[in-house]
Amino acid sequence: MSKKLVSLFLAALMLIGCLPALAEDAAITVTDMYGREITLTEPATRVVAMQPSDCEILCAIGCEDALVGIGQYCDYPASITSLPVVQSGNETNIEEILALNPQVVFMNDMSQSEEQVQQLEQNGVKVVVSKATDIEGVYYAIRMIGHLMGKDENAEAVIADMQATFEEIRSKSADEGKTVYFEVSPLQWGLWTAGSGTFMNELADICGLTNAFADVNDWASVSEEQVIARDPDYIVTITMYYGEGPTPVEEIMSREGWQDMKAVKNAQVFNASDSNALSRPGPRLKDAAVELYNFLNSAVEEAAPAA
Repeated sequence: MSKKLVSLFLAALMLIGCLPALAEDAAITVTDMYGREITLTEPATRVVAMQPSDCEILCAIGCEDALVGIGQYCDYPASITSLPVVQSGNETNIEEILALNPQVVFMNDMSQSEEQVQQLEQNGVKVVVSKATDIEGVYYAIRMIGHLMGKDENAEAVIADMQATFEEIRSKSADEGKTVYFEVSPLQWGLWTAGSGTFMNELADICGLTNAFADVNDWASVSEEQVIARDPDYIVTITMYYGEGPTPVEEIMSREGWQDMKAVKNAQVFNASDSNALSRPGPRLKDAAVELYNFLNSAVEEAAPAA
């Protein structure tokens, strides 16, 4: 065998020996928001998003084409609504998901069970669990999903855009000691609010407000008496309106016993044009912050005496 052939043969052997290392270097590993380590050999190209926030993150970082199925409540952007819809929560149909042949399924720890996760993983599907409750958690989810999809730069761009918007609003918002009550569940279903450790609490701070229930942790059930006693300057509701009966604002304004509250007396009750932007831990929190700031700014202008 000639020296040239021997050299080529040795080079080929060295290359073969390096293949496992090269494959290992190309592997993508993340730790999901449940502390579980997930590894892919390459960026995911077929995914199912069970919860709306993950779906919105995927679309924001340019991965809409990778979606092969969505959870029943995923509705933004409108372009995804033609995708196959899978049942979520306790009624999740694992066979239905497997039929879509995804590499990764994004799930929420509140909507899916550990048994469902195990069933998917036993069938070779990677499961990524997210549970962002505050803005930092949203950033983590964006980075985690971006890394799995091979879109790290896009993910950082989305985060930078959110941060820039929040900082701009913060710089224009003066803390005048005003308080806000977030109503995340209406009276007819039992009042729930957002306390400390939530992105709503942080949005209040960004806009120069103090959360009337900042002493409550996470999302919590409250009574009418508690809300009335705290007498907030503003009320923010995320109740959806479907075009029948009183609007969410009208319903709050007409509640018996609420008429003497500052927010009601001064008609400072706000219902976002898209409540999902305010209630979902995703990129559109920046849009919610802008709309909340605009509402508060309009309220200040209306209260100011004429020149």
